[in-house]
Amino acid sequence: MAQTIHTPDALEPLDHISMREVANLCGLSLEEVQDLIDYGALQYAFVQEGERYFACAALSTLVVACKQRRDYDLDLFSVVLLSQYLEDIAALQAQVRRYQLMFSQ
Repeated sequence: MAQTIHTPDALEPLDHISMREVANLCGLSLEEVQDLIDYGALQYAFVQEGERYFACAALSTLVVACKQRRDYDLDLFSVVLLSQYLEDIAALQAQVRRYQLMFSQ
């Protein structure tokens, strides 16, 4: 799989990117990405030729959380919590949209 430099805006939800690309995208070291995996905040989709690949669809909240980390000098564990909260908020927003569609018809 060819190495491609990704930007948050260029990520396609069905694409997969390598652990190195996740680190570059989020401004993290490989050790920090591994810590996120160990914390359970990041799960890889598959391994190919010894390299872990992650679904781009699962990275949107992590990218936002890592930007907040840089802006507010957060530690890595705070990034994990923030990422989980952002995922919960996105799920609740989707649920509200579904209810709005159901009741507007």
